[in-house]
Amino acid sequence: MVRLLILIAFFTCSWCLPAQQKPEASPVAVKKLKKAKEALNKMDWNEARHLSGELVKQYPGWTESWKITAEIYQETGDFDISEKALRNLVTIDSTHYPEAWRWIAEWTFNRGDYADASQNFERYIHLIRDTASLPRRVKVLGASIRFAADQLLKSSRKLPEKLSGPVNTRDDEYFPSLSIDGSELVFTRQARLAATNPKTVPHEDLYYAAYQDTTYGIPQAFPYPINTNGNEGTQSLSQDGRIMFFASCNRPDTKGGCDIYYCVKTGAVWSEPVNLGYPVNTRYWESTPFLAPDGKRLFFASNRPGGYGGMDIWLTTLQSDQSWSVPVNIGPQINTPLGELSPIILVDGKILFFASNGHIGMGGFDLYKFDLSNLSKSQVPENLGYGMNTFYNEDGLTLNAERNIGMFASNRDTSTGKDIYQVDMWPFIPVNTTLTLAGMVKDRITGVPLGARVEVQPSADTLISSVEADPVTGKFLLGIPERAAYRIGATRQGYLPYSNFYLKDTLLGNNKIQLIIGLEPLKPGAGIVLRNIFFVLNSYELLPGSSKDLEEILTVFNQNPGIIIEISGYTDNTGTDEYNLVLSQKRAESVMKYLINHGINPGQLIAKGYGTSNPVASNDTEAGKSLNRRTEMKVIRMK
Repeated sequence: MVRLLILIAFFTCSWCLPAQQKPEASPVAVKKLKKAKEALNKMDWNEARHLSGELVKQYPGWTESWKITAEIYQETGDFDISEKALRNLVTIDSTHYPEAWRWIAEWTFNRGDYADASQNFERYIHLIRDTASLPRRVKVLGASIRFAADQLLKSSRKLPEKLSGPVNTRDDEYFPSLSIDGSELVFTRQARLAATNPKTVPHEDLYYAAYQDTTYGIPQAFPYPINTNGNEGTQSLSQDGRIMFFASCNRPDTKGGCDIYYCVKTGAVWSEPVNLGYPVNTRYWESTPFLAPDGKRLFFASNRPGGYGGMDIWLTTLQSDQSWSVPVNIGPQINTPLGELSPIILVDGKILFFASNGHIGMGGFDLYKFDLSNLSKSQVPENLGYGMNTFYNEDGLTLNAERNIGMFASNRDTSTGKDIYQVDMWPFIPVNTTLTLAGMVKDRITGVPLGARVEVQPSADTLISSVEADPVTGKFLLGIPERAAYRIGATRQGYLPYSNFYLKDTLLGNNKIQLIIGLEPLKPGAGIVLRNIFFVLNSYELLPGSSKDLEEILTVFNQNPGIIIEISGYTDNTGTDEYNLVLSQKRAESVMKYLINHGINPGQLIAKGYGTSNPVASNDTEAGKSLNRRTEMKVIRMK
């Protein structure tokens, strides 16, 4: 009844307001206004609405009647009524309450009426004059209005399209996540009835679909206990699709309302979800997790204390004991007093994409790009612009690196709610920025598939992409940042480490590389070539690019106390035999010295130089000479 009374007042009185004189406030009006403010402060919404309804009916020409009405309905989320009240207020007196123009500008901006928003914001600026002391949020609003209007004029990008096939429905689908080659898709679905009917509890579940021919097949809900009667959503897949992190609320083992869980797929079977526990999960809200391609950094959003306001993006790191470190906030260049969520990192480890409603944008949540390798104070997140972003909400970006395709969720189609869209990511990500490496790990002798840690390291670089090969199938899948050369390694306890060196030109051909890795069982007589032990030219000084192979040799010793290993050095035929014999001996001794300096008993090591003997390729070509210049390790004895 109160709402009806106010709406009648809007449509029967507002036409006559310009002709009215502003009445002096009567004692009765002032008293009623005071009671309305008291009800507002006590959050007694029914009483507040009732009193404001009487004020606008009895004193329609008094600006304070409309001002308190706008405040009350703004607090209760009835923004249409609040805006109408403010428009009546500025009709009576356009200078009485400058903030009215700001609120009207913000609401028209959020509806995508950028021209009207610009006019209203200019009125506000004209009245307050002092723009230097404006709050950050107001400055961002003004900049966003200008940015959005400019984007509509300049943008020539092809607009994203709804994902074809059976994934999108009349329910809400959002937070898509893909394996790095796009073969697997997982997303969150919520019935729109549950989201809009106040008598129905919203319910989110996780769904998966496989890529078939040209689109994704019929989605299937994850079984219990991944999905429960509670809410599960905002998930992400590891790059190989074998690990899924997701948020779940109000489970028996939650630390707060919503926590981050993970589960692992072995063969075709998913494990039971595991709560990440403290210090990642707290009594606050943790959500939108993303495991970086190195397998060691987990980004997520949380409203825990210590942030900059609202939901912030945080980072935790996997420790050597497999526990997660105390999360750190990734800083004010990305996080704002409003909300940031759904972070993802490219394989190069440098480029962060995320969603925010606190930076300059088109309205609502927008998608942004940020270069983590350039943390200068002058860098601000790059809004992905019109097409990707609208005045609706866009979030949950995920990438098919093999095809350079992005997927994200948006509610821009109001007839179907939130849906999943896809778009070509050029120019935000140049083509071939990421390659994918797929293959199998197996026992070199028996051919049996093995689970193993597979890592790709760009040569002379510290950035690593790593996954655990499936212990049932031996299959692995991971991304490779576009570089000139790569170290590809695989390790498993009970086997000698695999290490090889590849030039980019030998890998390319298409965006997906296939590789079979055979691991050598650890036993006396077993040996391998250490392809990534490097020395300064004509010297026995180890180069920094050797560190990963050396670390893996140390691991073999640590896992097998008492083992005795020979380190063997070989050269090509350049130079005299005597020179090469000495050089190969000193190079083998350099490796032995490194291992001794890192705690290995000298009695467990033999260093032997073989010079030009036992070539593995012809010395008539540079490629053959490169293969002959090598370091090997051989198991002599085991306890």
